[in-house]
Amino acid sequence: MHTSSLLALLVSALFAAAAEDGAQVYNTLCVACHGPDGKGLNGLPPLAGSDWPKGQPDRSIKIVLNGLTGPVDVAGKAYNIEMPPQGAVLSDEKIAAALSYVREKFAGRASVVTVDQVKAVRAASSTRLKPWTADELLKDHPFPVAQSPLKHLVGTLYKGEWKEMPDFSKLKPALMEDFNTGIIDPAQSGMKNYYAMIWTAHFEAKEEGKYTFVFDCDDFGALYVGGERIAEIKGIAPIGGRVKEVPVMLKQGSTPLRVEYVQYAGQAVVVLGVKGPKDKDYKWMSNVKGSAKAAKARVSIPIQPKDGVAAIYRNFIGGTTPRAIGIGFPNGMNLAYSADNVAVELLWSGKFMDGGHHWTDRGAGNEPPAGTGVIKVSDGQAVLLDGGAAGSVTRYFGEKEGADWKFTASPVAAEFKGYDLDKLGNPTFKAAGEGFAVSDAWVAEEASGKSSLTRTIKVTGDKAVTIVLARGVAITGPSDGLTDIGGLLQVRWQGGVAPRASAADKSLTVTLKPGESAVLGYVLR
Repeated sequence: MHTSSLLALLVSALFAAAAEDGAQVYNTLCVACHGPDGKGLNGLPPLAGSDWPKGQPDRSIKIVLNGLTGPVDVAGKAYNIEMPPQGAVLSDEKIAAALSYVREKFAGRASVVTVDQVKAVRAASSTRLKPWTADELLKDHPFPVAQSPLKHLVGTLYKGEWKEMPDFSKLKPALMEDFNTGIIDPAQSGMKNYYAMIWTAHFEAKEEGKYTFVFDCDDFGALYVGGERIAEIKGIAPIGGRVKEVPVMLKQGSTPLRVEYVQYAGQAVVVLGVKGPKDKDYKWMSNVKGSAKAAKARVSIPIQPKDGVAAIYRNFIGGTTPRAIGIGFPNGMNLAYSADNVAVELLWSGKFMDGGHHWTDRGAGNEPPAGTGVIKVSDGQAVLLDGGAAGSVTRYFGEKEGADWKFTASPVAAEFKGYDLDKLGNPTFKAAGEGFAVSDAWVAEEASGKSSLTRTIKVTGDKAVTIVLARGVAITGPSDGLTDIGGLLQVRWQGGVAPRASAADKSLTVTLKPGESAVLGYVLR
């Protein structure tokens, strides 16, 4: 027997042995959630048809060892899951066998997972005390980039503020760049608000027939195929309610494609997909995937306070972290609290939230606040022990990399401990760390004819705590106890320990010793 044939036989035998042992582990521990066919049970994500078990095995090993938490996109559908860690109850041998079975059965006969690979990942993540998030895993172990039917993609940037489609022939480009990935992404502009982009490319049709394009965007834009405008999104609004699904007959070969897009403010999203003559599902040519069927079914479901009681929204809110808690007060003020960062990160006025996106066909992605004047007051962990200054918080998050920091206090993450609601729906958020606890209570008020929120922060335990009230926004004041934040928000000291502002660090903080409190008033302009 030739050496190559013998090697192939040995590999095949190793694969079969691993798959046989792994089947027993899978059917004992995994089948209740992922199903015997790998398609998922009880609304839980599938393994079959998913990219997650494919590629190098380290990603899957980490998930089994430490678990997975939060939002995750699997096979084009969004889930919000809590997968418990199994590293403490499964040996390296059982994990290797189970994953080998999964990869052979549901991942196109991907390579066998060895015991040594599991041991190496276990050792490297031995200090990990919490489940992984999808973002963390994909940062270290990204999926292979899917081949896009767009070739020679070029993006052209125009700077300006428009509320309707401009005449691009009269505009001067600010930037033109090739994007070899063939994927359309507004982030390629390098801007957040007030710009327009044109993407031109050649769409490669593998065969002659009907190609169905789906197009949507936030704020507005148009899609051209073969020189003809086949879809247009008008007005300033989020994705979901205006999606266009258009069939086009194409010949085999290359066809010019052009996308015009205008970003006014808020979220920047372009959704572009295509389904060919023999395709069952859409292929996505944008960084954001969509669903024409789901989008058409969505309706507006306004969420507002009722009978003087605040409304609450527990879902993915644009502009803050995945574990967000939205509170809409009866006086027209609203906030979003990040349970990940134990911080109020967004404040806005007017309308609270629209539940149509997430409450219709389990819509994926973030839903932005429905009101106006949204201000992001903080981004990142909001608690620092030992009375450290705001600069050391900034250092912790790498916003001034390379600077000569003077502070020695280390930021310590507090854990979210839930929240209480009084009879009017006013929330008290709770957080705690080693040797301290923080309560953060918000109450809707009316002061001098203006809607306001009164915030009372209390610290208990045996350690002083610095709370970051605002970070990364323009700070003016304080003057007579009044601080202006970002030109949109006024924070007034009303009692207890006074906060300190730093225009240089763009921060507003308050340091509380055990038993101390601070009372602050918030008014949106």
